[in-house]
Amino acid sequence: MDYAALQKCTELRDVHIVSAVTSSVAMEALLARFAEIASPGKGAPILLAALARLGTTACDWIDGELRIELTGGPTQTKIVVSSTLGGGFREKLFADTILRVPLDEFARGIQRAPRLIEPLVAVTSAGRIVFTVTQEIRRTSLPPPHVEIDATSLMVLPRLTLPGGLQREVEALAPASPPSPDPTRKLVLKKRVKAEG
Repeated sequence: MDYAALQKCTELRDVHIVSAVTSSVAMEALLARFAEIASPGKGAPILLAALARLGTTACDWIDGELRIELTGGPTQTKIVVSSTLGGGFREKLFADTILRVPLDEFARGIQRAPRLIEPLVAVTSAGRIVFTVTQEIRRTSLPPPHVEIDATSLMVLPRLTLPGGLQREVEALAPASPPSPDPTRKLVLKKRVKAEG
């Protein structure tokens, strides 16, 4: 699949994810496209849905434990994906990806939509988020049913009310609000999470 048609992160759909997990080449191409189009406050954490799909039966080309490591700070996030083969050896599955997006956006995305990363287990520390899933769980975890992800499920930046000129400065620095969800979508993750509890 040609991911060049993706102009915004929030345009990622299930069809792109299904295609991306078919091979390391396809996933690397999707990651490379996100590196080109991702920007702060524009839904980049939706990429976690594609990375999480690597931890399911939809992906049969990875051996061993899957490890996805996000490191970074206020201006960028580096994504490293590898598999652990035992004996302390780890193999990178594709080239590292750097997104011009703060690491905190991914942490907030996980908090707002924890089902987005299933079956991965996340451990967060200062400047780092590590996702892992064992080989046994990968072999038994089915991919989620078709779902369209509402961009508002991923990040909401609070508006601050401050006196005088400070308010104008904060508003000038804040990214634009996420786009309104498409009313034609059949299912949004936010509603699914509420329904399934």
